[in-house]
Amino acid sequence: MIQVKHRWLLLCLVVFFLGLYALSSQPFVIDTYYASWLYPIISRINQGLWARFPFSIGDLGYTLFGVVLIWQLFRTPLRHLVRRFLTLLTILVFLFYTLWGMLYFKTSLRIQKDIKGTIKTELLFNTTKHYATQVAHLHEALSTNNNEKIAVPQSKKELLAMATKGMEASSLRPKNIHGKAKGTLFPTALSYMGFAGYANPFTHEAQVNTLQPKLSILTTSCHEIAHQWGYAAEDEANYIGIKASMNADEPLLVYAGSLLAFRYLINSLYRADKEAAEKLLNELPKGTRLHMAEMRAFWQKYQNPFEQVFEKSYDQYLKANQQQAGIKSYSLVVGLLVDDYINQE
Repeated sequence: MIQVKHRWLLLCLVVFFLGLYALSSQPFVIDTYYASWLYPIISRINQGLWARFPFSIGDLGYTLFGVVLIWQLFRTPLRHLVRRFLTLLTILVFLFYTLWGMLYFKTSLRIQKDIKGTIKTELLFNTTKHYATQVAHLHEALSTNNNEKIAVPQSKKELLAMATKGMEASSLRPKNIHGKAKGTLFPTALSYMGFAGYANPFTHEAQVNTLQPKLSILTTSCHEIAHQWGYAAEDEANYIGIKASMNADEPLLVYAGSLLAFRYLINSLYRADKEAAEKLLNELPKGTRLHMAEMRAFWQKYQNPFEQVFEKSYDQYLKANQQQAGIKSYSLVVGLLVDDYINQE
């Protein structure tokens, strides 16, 4: 009887993946029926269940899952353990794509905006310069001394709330979908893994690594809330988070978003024209450059041999979900930012 059940489960898994494969090449269907109709309902239920808790329910769930898994390893015969593992894997894969993962297959912003793959260096330079000027003006408005970093007296909890409020008030927020940033229960582990945050696909919680520099807490919060809104692709979550933060009422949030956009742009420009990139960097206020150095120093502090394993695994995960650039997908936001600059000229 048990073998029959597992055979049926395996058959269901095969049928599900075949259906998923068919849907992955039909973005119009995903746009119309999943992203626009079903996902807002799922999101509303998840937010209603878990947003009220000040701590991460998803992190707690992962912890309990790990404890139960270890317990099963020591008390279950191997042949039964394999069956239970396959059963659990089937359920998790089904829940992942049903609750959130299908968003990877909707029509991308790059297609909607008809963005080409190649960016002219002159246009990239002009866009980067635009953001450099904006960052410099914001730094001057927020600090009395250009040679010092902008003071961020807010607590980590206040920064999470600031980002949540800014995203909630944004005109970019999809109708009937909300989001809320939470600090992860395991920021140290996340730091060693090389992650600034993550969106839990099962509980729809936006988890933020609160050990990172305070400006990064703001931008990571906006990025993960964008995932909650239904932007699964990393470049799109970056873009929506940046745009929403730059249009916020809180000057510090505007500065953080603008600086993140500049960092992606200057990295891209550096590869295209090192001399031009260094010139723009040197023109920034020293306080801004100190902020950038602080962010680099934080991640260097947590570098370890296992970080590459986690990055490689995540890279393969992204590629398996139609993000062909893998972990480099984050930097594809440059194309969206340049397109914005062109349309605003």
